Amino acid sequence: MTQSLHHTSVSRRAALAGFGAGGLGIAAAARLTLASARAASADMATHPVVGLWQFNGTPDPASGPQPGFETYHADGTYFTWGGLNTGSAQGLWRPTGARTAEVLWVAIDTDPFPGGTEARGTATFHFTIEVDEADTTLTYSAGTLDVRDSYGTPLFPAGPFESPASTRVTFDVNPATGSTVTEMPATPEAGTPTS
Repeated sequence: MTQSLHHTSVSRRAALAGFGAGGLGIAAAARLTLASARAASADMATHPVVGLWQFNGTPDPASGPQPGFETYHADGTYFTWGGLNTGSAQGLWRPTGARTAEVLWVAIDTDPFPGGTEARGTATFHFTIEVDEADTTLTYSAGTLDVRDSYGTPLFPAGPFESPASTRVTFDVNPATGSTVTEMPATPEAGTPTS
């Protein structure tokens, strides 16, 4: 009994052409992705939320408002610091419009009054923000808070959260002092007596 084996032959030239076309397709897709990432990065760098902002948080109402700070970086990362009682968090932000953005950040501690350095779980905030036309005030809306213990178990149902507006911090305006910052005195040249 004779078996007939049918081989489809592909020339070297055809195979190389196929690999070449595939490589060109991958290279084109990579360029489009890189161009898209650069465009998104450029949009983020010029977004009005980029910069340092001050908010007044109140972990203990008896203490009155406590200043905290948050920084929106041009690469889409986020950092906030509210002092030893409130702590810090890191996160991400992305534009949703010319003056709006979506923010997601996680704090590693769910106890607003920590008595030690051990972590007590996570608090994840997801909210939207908007910068006013003057680029001086940042308001928050549509936010949720998800608090979990160190094993990932929800401590209470995720729910809405509210935050007071933030004020932009610049070299000319420092909301922490309630006044404008005066210019730094000129630095004397080396070797010049200062008295």
